Amino acid sequence: MTRYYKSGDCKLPSVTTIISDCTDKSGPLTQWAANQVVEWIRQNVPQDMVHSYQKGAYVLYEGDLGNARFHFREVSKEALDVGSAVHHAIEHYLKSGEEPKDPPEQVLAGFIAFLEWADSHQMKTKQVEATVYGDYWAGTLDWYGVFEGEITVIDFKTSKALYPEYRYQIAAYRSCTDATASGVLRLDKETGMPEYKDYSKSYEKDLAVFNAMVNLYMLRHPRVAKGAGWGI
Repeated sequence: MTRYYKSGDCKLPSVTTIISDCTDKSGPLTQWAANQVVEWIRQNVPQDMVHSYQKGAYVLYEGDLGNARFHFREVSKEALDVGSAVHHAIEHYLKSGEEPKDPPEQVLAGFIAFLEWADSHQMKTKQVEATVYGDYWAGTLDWYGVFEGEITVIDFKTSKALYPEYRYQIAAYRSCTDATASGVLRLDKETGMPEYKDYSKSYEKDLAVFNAMVNLYMLRHPRVAKGAGWGI
């Protein structure tokens, strides 16, 4: 989703807008959607009893094809419900100190797991959801504070894996602060359980990649570049 920030007379593209424009996520997502079609057929279509000697034969009707075709949407929504709910519960807690009221069991388990994880790493919050401004771009970092005794920027992600573009995003956010460390806290889409990845060692290289993406984005979108003041 394209997002912009206002800064004086300039209209700045977001960090995620720039990265999304310069990366391709279609491969893994396309394969996942195709896998969901196959899984729906296996779970919902009976085996062909007439040709039972043919292992793996199914009787498919037009309606079955339609249901299988859009099954990935249902799976995606169910997966996002837990991970996103845990994410929202954590953000609300970090802002207000209030714990979620009567959450579903999986959400509560994920939230408690985060509290235990935060405590074990001596996590002390300074800012949550802070807007930062770089050269011709802007963004909103999720968390800034002390983590294991070091000033750190952390981005929260609700996903099934840690993807390369996360490194470039957190590097961009860190470049706008005095942080000396950075990482991504992944909240599993299905369980909400936390997994942390420290990207501090690759910060310089990741920032260089992001800066190259900024230049590429501006060259590809001259109107946006003009509105952001790039090249002026």
